[in-house]
Amino acid sequence: MTLIEQLTPPRELTRAERQSIFQHVYRRLAANRNKATLYAEAEFQSSSLPQVTKQQIKDEFNDEVAKWARDLLEKAWIACGEPEEGGCTHLDTVADTSMRDLPPLPPENELVRVINTILFLHVTTTKQYSARTRCFLSSFGPLNEEAVVSALKNPEGAIEQAQRQARETTEEHANRGKTLRMIGMGVGAIAGGVLVGVTGGLAAPLVGSAAATVLAWLGVGGTAAGLLASGLAGSSAVCGALFGIYGAKSTANMVQRHTREVRDLAFIPVSTQDESDTLGLRLCVSGWLSEEEEVTAPWTIFEGDDTFALRWEVQALRELSDALFSLIKTHVMKYVSSEVIKRTVLASLMASLTPLAWLKIGQIIDNPWSNAKALAVKTGAVLGELLAKRVFGNRPVSLMGYSLGSLVIFEALKYLASLSSSETGHLIQDVFLFGTPATVNEEAWSSVRRLVAGRIVNGYSDNDYVLGVLSRASSANWKVAGLEPIDVTGVESVHIREVDGHTKWRGLIGKALKSCGAPGIMNEAVEQQLEDIARFMEGDENNGMSKDDVEGFVQKEELDEKS
Repeated sequence: MTLIEQLTPPRELTRAERQSIFQHVYRRLAANRNKATLYAEAEFQSSSLPQVTKQQIKDEFNDEVAKWARDLLEKAWIACGEPEEGGCTHLDTVADTSMRDLPPLPPENELVRVINTILFLHVTTTKQYSARTRCFLSSFGPLNEEAVVSALKNPEGAIEQAQRQARETTEEHANRGKTLRMIGMGVGAIAGGVLVGVTGGLAAPLVGSAAATVLAWLGVGGTAAGLLASGLAGSSAVCGALFGIYGAKSTANMVQRHTREVRDLAFIPVSTQDESDTLGLRLCVSGWLSEEEEVTAPWTIFEGDDTFALRWEVQALRELSDALFSLIKTHVMKYVSSEVIKRTVLASLMASLTPLAWLKIGQIIDNPWSNAKALAVKTGAVLGELLAKRVFGNRPVSLMGYSLGSLVIFEALKYLASLSSSETGHLIQDVFLFGTPATVNEEAWSSVRRLVAGRIVNGYSDNDYVLGVLSRASSANWKVAGLEPIDVTGVESVHIREVDGHTKWRGLIGKALKSCGAPGIMNEAVEQQLEDIARFMEGDENNGMSKDDVEGFVQKEELDEKS
């Protein structure tokens, strides 16, 4: 099947089947829009902003989502062959969302071609790929984004491929003594058509004309043919907008004014899909670094979308790593660890430690943790600005991180949520955060939930005694996202029971993401990651200590200090 055929509806679809697809899209879109408005309402109810301000935020978001839904529905109406008489059905606020009385959808192999047509029309007419569109259309089946990108990057090649097939089909029919007649063109228009790949490419008007000819041969006419041909003709501008090729601002220039606070920031490729083009992007953020390679190493578990890692403040994160591993080897933390294993309530356990024990913990962790946490907040603001400026182009971005990396992401999302919905409402697809040292504040999480088009997952562990100690020691706060579920509409909380200490997140991040159903996970890479961390931890198990051992240790330290 040629590229263009993959992006056009099958001619075999009956009118009834086209109407069925359109009705399914219509009702699912209405349900999707309604769910988004519920998130906006949840944010409105929890917000401490002035009434007028928060009402404006809600109304602006609802208007933007409604506009997006209407536009996508119109593309669906066109892709389905304009099945409704009198124009596209209006998607009003009381639109039916029930699926019970609808006829079944056509087979998936036919359905996905219609869905891919909708996708191509959306991308080429808006010159962006909304994260909301990706989440919504993928609910119907696998999207052929590779075909979309290939057709946009090389429209001449796509048309040439279709022309070759048309010529072969014409010759086959001619050999059988049959005459192939086309509306608006003759056999010679196809058989003798320009092979654009051979001639080195066509100007945009000729690409559009050639595309229209091929689409007519495929049985695509009307508005759909016009928009598809226009999309192919203007593909260079679309690619520039999608991938940030034209007019992209230098990351260094954007970060320059923040250099006094954020001195080290870069996007490092983990994997880029040169062989199979993709329209999505994944950005991953590590929380501490035993070595600089740890910027990318935890994230080699992915395939599919282009994957980048954020390198940020390497020196501070290496100092934090040293401090964390020193902390878990102290006598006090060994005792805490052994008591957690016995299912002691963490809050009660922390309360039983002496002030001097807390002082010992503070001496080890205070500067590295507090410093790195402050830098995470600042880095998050810069990352939010870079994402808002479309440093990766106008395509969906998914974010994932652990520990302070999750805090960087959370701060970036808070910044994006503070901007206009027309600027940022179509940018973020999915978010996966693990062991996040951030507030469980309902207002903050509600605003982030409204921003994200797809899933937002909070991976936590109530056994993470290290994060518990850090939170208690640094801010006297037990209400931390990495320790408990988030009670906010639309935020998924997943308990990762295997994590019994903050340093475990690094080695278990692949398994945690897999447990949460994150897309693009390679099972073999996850298994390798688990084997690597098992070897690392071998021989380094914590030896349990009794409370008397700890108190004896503290008394000895007091005597040492006096002497």
